[in-house]
Amino acid sequence: MLGFRSVFTTHRERNHLQPLVREQLDRWIAGPKGWDPSALQENRWATIGDNVRALLLQHEGQDGSTSTRVRIVETKPDGQWIIQLTVHAPNARERAAWAWIDIESPDPDSEDPRSRPRLAGTPRFFAPILEIIDAWDGAARLTTRPIVIRGDEVDEVHRALIDTERRGVVFVAGNDDSLPSVPWTNRIANLTRFTIGMSSCYVLDGEATQLLNARLGQAHAVLPGRLRTYRYQVQPDSVVDGLRHRVLSAERIADDNEQPRLARVLASNAQLQALEQPLPASVARVHRMLERIADDMLVHRLGDVSPKRPSLVPSQPQAAAVETRESERRQADASAQQGMLLDYLKIKVGIDDLTVDRIDELVRLIEVGRSSQEAQNDIASRLAQLQAELDETQKAYHDVKWQLDDEQIENRDAVERLTRSAETERTLRHRLASMGQAEVAWTAQPSESDVARPDSFGELLRWLPRLQHVVFTGDPDCAVELDSKDPLGAWASKTWDALLVLQDYAAAKADGRWDRDVHGFLENTPDGCHDWPTRRHARDESEEVRTNPAFRRKRLLPVPASVVQVGRIFMGAHFKIVKSAMISPRMHYYDDTARSGRIYVGYIGRHLPTGQTN
Repeated sequence: MLGFRSVFTTHRERNHLQPLVREQLDRWIAGPKGWDPSALQENRWATIGDNVRALLLQHEGQDGSTSTRVRIVETKPDGQWIIQLTVHAPNARERAAWAWIDIESPDPDSEDPRSRPRLAGTPRFFAPILEIIDAWDGAARLTTRPIVIRGDEVDEVHRALIDTERRGVVFVAGNDDSLPSVPWTNRIANLTRFTIGMSSCYVLDGEATQLLNARLGQAHAVLPGRLRTYRYQVQPDSVVDGLRHRVLSAERIADDNEQPRLARVLASNAQLQALEQPLPASVARVHRMLERIADDMLVHRLGDVSPKRPSLVPSQPQAAAVETRESERRQADASAQQGMLLDYLKIKVGIDDLTVDRIDELVRLIEVGRSSQEAQNDIASRLAQLQAELDETQKAYHDVKWQLDDEQIENRDAVERLTRSAETERTLRHRLASMGQAEVAWTAQPSESDVARPDSFGELLRWLPRLQHVVFTGDPDCAVELDSKDPLGAWASKTWDALLVLQDYAAAKADGRWDRDVHGFLENTPDGCHDWPTRRHARDESEEVRTNPAFRRKRLLPVPASVVQVGRIFMGAHFKIVKSAMISPRMHYYDDTARSGRIYVGYIGRHLPTGQTN
């Protein structure tokens, strides 16, 4: 499956892009990998290392353009890793040269539809390329370090954000000059270190932050001390569009303990956007052309029966020398062994009279067979790659269709709940007005804290200590991993709603307003408490899950030793946060209000395995 993709252009080094990129690739092949770059042969498959085959394609178009592709297939115990590097230099001076790098990694568990994508890291040879090449993603610069922007340079950032040709994300860090420039830039560099080649990163000074925000408007602004991730096709005139571009809070950026997790999240966001974007039309055209050449070459190799090595028929002087040496060896008591080998060869090939011509013909046939075997192996590898691409495309299609159906259900449910809330609000306001409380009815508004919601699971985890009766004991990474699947933060917001329900439930039990379980609380929610649809809550798991050792083990979740001495307890009760294909986030909890007055949330993350998902 595709695990890494980067496409960049350059005008400055358009005439030197191919040799520069090839030089860095060869260094990587010979250095860290220990393979043999000199074994690469133009328009042929070659073995460059143990279990490593490589193809070098060179093509010159009728328009004077040149294209180079190197495809390296490394077979490991877990499957095939494929690195493909394509460089194209058009003949027209006004057009930019471009390079495209793909890495395909094995599916970690193709039998499990819930398996997480296996994202590959930035290849080692890529950073040195960006150090010596003026590389661009549309109007956004690709570098190995954040670009510091002063006030008079803010036009570059604005162009990068609104550019419709940009494929990757752009990270922008704001400042008000209260943050020291070098340490602040270094911290942002550390957070974005895994996104090299897939994203652009700009660190603004105070003046640049003010100027950019004035152009973008409040919905798209980046505040001082924060880092904002701008996805493709930013629309400054749309307030709703601002929800697509996530903001990393100053508190999380300043927390040293959060740094590793945040770096992984930002890398995942950058990778997923890079993978979901279609190739530019010009790149796709060159790709199709090179694939046709490579496939035709494989097919033609099966019919190529010409000898691949020089004839083994010795020249007359060589024959005489050979005869002399053989005579000497025979004199050294080797004649018996030679005779046995010749007799064995005659029996195996069914030839009574072995001549030099016959031996040369046998050698030629051996070479043809060896070449055909290599061609068959390379074709089998190519067919496996095409099948994997087809499977991935079909899976993506079904996932999108499934997710679309789920989103339509979610939207309809949200509209129905919004409609009911609006009707309830209207009814209550009219009743208050009829009681002489019209001013209260039409001016009362909830406080900011009541309507505030976290926009990511990382932020939600930081908000959890606000809840007196709810304690999170689970793995934070399982929750944060959901952020890459939820670009608008809707899942985190809904999860917070479920947590508020648990907080109100535990508080109501503590002050004697409620004495039943959580599900009963949802069926008859007391006045002033947060509510939740009962159909999105499960008192317990099904009997199949409870009795299946593998499924049950996944739901043995952590609690303090004061609850159970072993530190883990089965949490079958859970909230169904949202329905979304095979991810469908869930929140599992243990109700300990009868003893400690608390509720322990042991898991927030993607749907745990069941008989339907496995």
